[in-house]
Amino acid sequence: MHALAQFILKGRTQAIVVAVVAALLPLLFWISAAAVCLVTLRKGAAKGGFIFVWAILPALMWSRQGDYSPMIVIIGSYILAIVLRNSLSWQRVIQVALAVALMAGFLQQQFNGEVLEQVVQGVQNLMMQSSPGTSERLSGESQWLLQATLGVFDTLHFAMMLSSVLLARWWQSCLFNPGGLQREFHQLRLSPQFALTLIVLIVIATSSGGEFIRWVPIMVAPLVIAGLALAHGSVAKRSLGRSWLVALYVAVFVLGPYVITMLVVIAAIDTLVDIRNRIPASQ
Repeated sequence: MHALAQFILKGRTQAIVVAVVAALLPLLFWISAAAVCLVTLRKGAAKGGFIFVWAILPALMWSRQGDYSPMIVIIGSYILAIVLRNSLSWQRVIQVALAVALMAGFLQQQFNGEVLEQVVQGVQNLMMQSSPGTSERLSGESQWLLQATLGVFDTLHFAMMLSSVLLARWWQSCLFNPGGLQREFHQLRLSPQFALTLIVLIVIATSSGGEFIRWVPIMVAPLVIAGLALAHGSVAKRSLGRSWLVALYVAVFVLGPYVITMLVVIAAIDTLVDIRNRIPASQ
């Protein structure tokens, strides 16, 4: 990965090659977005924009085939890189990522609604095959399933945009500021106003009987990220070792909703009491 970052920054031609080739290959468009972000973070929005124009051409090709994800992730990541370069605030990046992902989701629903309905129909068919007794119930909940599917797409786009910016920031940190991204991530803490807004929206969405279920996963995501940042920062401050973090991610994979709920609650509490500063550093 270091060599790839060095190759991208070696010159304009090299950056264009990586951005275009990665965008052309299936499921590698997030690397193309990361290349655009790296140039933007290092050399500014104008030079990053030149690479962005080339990266968006293959994304347009994919969109003509009904796949809008490459275009959404590349455009969104470029915007986030500009925000991070100008503000140096990961909370601001998360806020803008939320707005971009939701806006892109609604536009995709308008222009690509038939494909999304086909995806929902495919999910319904799989669930009916695995559990034939649920066919009648699922047929009456197609709208709920559509909203849930749209929420998953929105959250995936949000996560991929952030991942591309994080990868670019990690590349930049490795080459020019070792440990910089780690320090930034360890210090990530949402403001009380932002966290409270997210929690209120989550409560409204979950108590609406499924009408706004689409909002739940993407509103939970920033709190989960803040909870993970708190865990990473606390482990580093106490010098506990990576085994604790490995155990945490295994628990997320195995226990799923329970650990995610715990991360959300801890992140919300952290906005009020700043848990990290209350934890004594290791001797």
